[in-house]
Amino acid sequence: MRIFFVLLELGENGFLSSKKFMRYNVAQLLKESTGQIRQHTLHEDISQLDPDITPLTTLDGNAQMIRTADGVLVMAKLHTSLELTCVRCLEKFSLPLKFELEEEFRPTIDIVTGATLPITDNDEAATRIDEHHELDLSEVVRQDLLLNIPQKPICRSKCLGLCPNCGKNRNEGLCDCKHDEIDPRWQALAELLNKDKE
Repeated sequence: MRIFFVLLELGENGFLSSKKFMRYNVAQLLKESTGQIRQHTLHEDISQLDPDITPLTTLDGNAQMIRTADGVLVMAKLHTSLELTCVRCLEKFSLPLKFELEEEFRPTIDIVTGATLPITDNDEAATRIDEHHELDLSEVVRQDLLLNIPQKPICRSKCLGLCPNCGKNRNEGLCDCKHDEIDPRWQALAELLNKDKE
């Protein structure tokens, strides 16, 4: 079951109006010849897109929708900033993300006859144009965002992390812990070096 997101915003008259979330009606484009293009500007609130994504800014960018022989090819350049937790110091930080999206969406209804089109094994639910001739970018954007998040995010390359003894954030200053203990794996090498010194 696909869940559609609907955002509520104040219209010009001050009353709440509905705005479809990253959904585009491509009926007119489907009626046109191969190669025809539509341009769209994205400025989207993605705070409800996925519980594992914490955006600090809107999702912005530009998208081209190109009529192909089989459907509509979407090519987009997008950017946003996400809040992540550093794996070294456990502090939250902002990570700017820029990514490109390229997906072909296929119709489920013939735009001329209204007949239902067969679904092939290669067709994914996220890239289908629905019975209302609407194209939904939210799922492919969600997947691309998750793929672009580093598996082990760090706030900066020189992050010193936490002291393994007291847990103090070393980026904020040194602690009083002693760190002269030798890793057991290097104990034998240390003993050989000490003998050489003697």
